[in-house]
Amino acid sequence: MPHPEDAVGTDVSSTHPLRARWIVDVARWRPTEREFDFILNELLPEHESLAVRRFHREDDRKRACVSRLMQRAIALRACALSIGARGTAMRDVDIRRTKGAKPFHATVLEVTGAPNFNFNVSHEGDYVVLASETHAVVGVDVAAPGQVRRIGGLERDVGRLLETFSSVLTDRERERISATASTNGERAGEELFRKHWSLKESHVKAIGVGLGMDLKRCEFDIDAATSTASVAVDGVTRSDWAFHIEGFPPVVDGATTEETHWITVSRGPYEDIVDAHGEFTTMFSQRSFSEDAWRDVLAAPAPKWELMTVGDLIPDQFRDAFESHGGVIF
Repeated sequence: MPHPEDAVGTDVSSTHPLRARWIVDVARWRPTEREFDFILNELLPEHESLAVRRFHREDDRKRACVSRLMQRAIALRACALSIGARGTAMRDVDIRRTKGAKPFHATVLEVTGAPNFNFNVSHEGDYVVLASETHAVVGVDVAAPGQVRRIGGLERDVGRLLETFSSVLTDRERERISATASTNGERAGEELFRKHWSLKESHVKAIGVGLGMDLKRCEFDIDAATSTASVAVDGVTRSDWAFHIEGFPPVVDGATTEETHWITVSRGPYEDIVDAHGEFTTMFSQRSFSEDAWRDVLAAPAPKWELMTVGDLIPDQFRDAFESHGGVIF
């Protein structure tokens, strides 16, 4: 919990450039071989390029590539905003991972209004998404449609889905999803399941444990009217966490479609970070907040999701070369 005895003034703005919400539609990105190779060879370090190339499916390679570009693009923005900033090449940005595979920018920066800059990424289905924060630790997850799908020629209904994932859902969560499917149909039940799955994933990704945590320990209550959720961990309500859920493409008048992806952003306190090697936590310069200050952090309006193209992620000095290799800059 934030420490009330260590009061620190906090001013969190939804417009701060390091409170970002980026989304790239990789399904619409159809790079030529020259374009893709340019990104891997010129903008990513060798170990990341090799990691991208190891994926066998083109869609997986695209998601992996864009995820790494997004991380480096937001880190470059942070570098540019840092007091005493010096030019840094995209491929030289020091991106590391915790033991739990949480990515972070391993350079201590002094950025006004962003004492605890950190970010998280997720990719599934059509989209790769990134969320970054200035004060709270952040996690993000995108859940694509298709969790209810044909297996062995049989339609997989929500009941069978709940049986399969019984180890990660609490009894109350399962009951709500089942009741929603019974009242509003299978698709509504499957959407509620994906919201819960996305909430759990974003939470464990924020603290840095990945799937190493028993997801059943976290029970979520979703407020559909406000697109928010609350969590109880081991039966204890955690009011020091905030969760925002949003459909993409944007949901209009509550009407979702077969293409709706659900994106969750979770924000919580420094104290909950799991960092076995102790590198990630050293990036946080403001670790204590008064209770009022922490409420302000969590109450700050959520930034709007910004739909971007791969071209938007290319540093200015590489844009001409990117276009000459078949890339498109809008």
